[in-house]
Amino acid sequence: MLFALVVLIAALVIGYGAGGDLDRLGQLPLRRARLVLAAVLAQALGSVVGGPAYPFGLVVSAGLVAVFLAHNRGLRGTGLLGAGLLCNALVVGLNGAMPVSSEASGQARISIQDLLTGADPRHELEGPDTRLRLLGDVIPVLLPLHPEVVSPGDVLVAAGLAQLVVGGMTARRRPQLPG
Repeated sequence: MLFALVVLIAALVIGYGAGGDLDRLGQLPLRRARLVLAAVLAQALGSVVGGPAYPFGLVVSAGLVAVFLAHNRGLRGTGLLGAGLLCNALVVGLNGAMPVSSEASGQARISIQDLLTGADPRHELEGPDTRLRLLGDVIPVLLPLHPEVVSPGDVLVAAGLAQLVVGGMTARRRPQLPG
């Protein structure tokens, strides 16, 4: 999660450096924004309930976001966002949780104890029965103080958000035609 926050902060810095501002970002013509709120609620509910509700909530959440992205497909970044969410929903839907590579965890110096004990219901240690292993958490991110292991879907989502933020901040306003 810190990975996405670091990417968003970098996008804001890049947006400002390119002459953009938050006012322009706030004026993005987003359609059906309530779908994002419903998606967050579906995912949160699945996380709280746990068990089979977690992958179900994630798949419902991804579906709602996919509809939102389809309505906003003209905005830069939505294609990457959609692809990343699809990858994450697919791997979690097929496995029941996000598979985590023990090798990537070791490279990031992250303990897999919670995965071994089942204390983290949203993640599981990858094994021989893991489906779409390459879409799981396989990328070590060596952030200072808080290393992580992320999935290719997470990278696509972060890239899409960055593109949306930078593009939104630097978009030139179109002049309003009289009429």
